[in-house]
Amino acid sequence: MINLTRVTKNLFLAAQFVFQNFGACIFRALPVLFLVSLLAYAQSFLAVGSNDLEKYISPFLYAMFAVSWHRYSVLESIRVSKGIPYQMGLRELMFGALSVFSTLFIDWMLGAFIQNFDQETAIILFALFLIPVLVTLVFVYPAIALDQPLRISQFLREGISLLPSFSVALLVVAICVLIIGGGGYVLISILTTIFTPLALQVILFISVNLVLVPILLAITASSASFLYRDVIGFSSHVTPPDLEPNNELE
Repeated sequence: MINLTRVTKNLFLAAQFVFQNFGACIFRALPVLFLVSLLAYAQSFLAVGSNDLEKYISPFLYAMFAVSWHRYSVLESIRVSKGIPYQMGLRELMFGALSVFSTLFIDWMLGAFIQNFDQETAIILFALFLIPVLVTLVFVYPAIALDQPLRISQFLREGISLLPSFSVALLVVAICVLIIGGGGYVLISILTTIFTPLALQVILFISVNLVLVPILLAITASSASFLYRDVIGFSSHVTPPDLEPNNELE
């Protein structure tokens, strides 16, 4: 029997986990976001044609946070360790390279469909191509971050079997976005009566870039890690105590 709430359950567990560990999330995310901002700022001073610089480098910067948070989500030893919470090692290089390659490949395939088929057919064919890719990547990213075997055929098989559950999760996310978006609109309307336009811009910038973006990135990573743990399970070559289910969230 298909479990339609499996993805949604892990998504909510991830959101709960991120809010419970909000300080650790911000501590790990802000330095990376600062580096990405510096990269974008530096790119504005470079010669014309350098727009690809950020596209190719920023995924490796984001990978530093993503790998760190994937591991923080399911490895107890990471949560108690001290020092710099991330690095640029093999995991991060593989993670970033996969992000760059998958983005370029998906863009190329979209262009190929558009050039060779009419718009309606191109959309259908692209969707049929994209869905298996995305449901496989959901498991590939945490596998890289957690030093797990890349069992692509198993990831694809499990991802396809979870399509109904993914659909339910997307519907739930859409409803949450509508509710939060409506609440945000009301809040902004109230703030416009209190603050000057400049002060309101500062508040929105801080709220979005320093709070909302880290939370969304962390929930995405934790959701994938929790789903991997739930659906695929962990290989025995990783220290078992580190990869035991988090009973506090179950």
